[in-house]
Amino acid sequence: MAAPSPQRPAADVLLVDDDPSGLAILGLALRRAGLSVVSFSNPNAAIEELRRRRFRWLVTDAQMTPQDGFELARIARQSDPDLRIVMISALVSESDIEDTPIERLFSKPVPFENLVAWLKDTGGQPPAWR
Repeated sequence: MAAPSPQRPAADVLLVDDDPSGLAILGLALRRAGLSVVSFSNPNAAIEELRRRRFRWLVTDAQMTPQDGFELARIARQSDPDLRIVMISALVSESDIEDTPIERLFSKPVPFENLVAWLKDTGGQPPAWR
């Protein structure tokens, strides 16, 4: 898989959730916070977009098909080592994200203010694992 070009990210957030209402609500909240967002309900389409464009953050749901958020995070990390990865889930715990490229877990319903604050706080910093 070819690495994205090193120019400035094409958008701030790549948002992936197979629930259309959750995707719309979270996308709106992130846009209102001044972030540019590209949204996908299909993880495979998101992977294709990662191959074409750079992003600062990947915000992904955990339980999706045909690929879950964990697999999407692994593929995203291979594609762009500088991508910050956040998972949102009602069913996943902090211990589930250990030894994965996921840096932060937010439980559903997502506390928008906390998510936006974390994204903005980590905006120019390399991922924690680097």
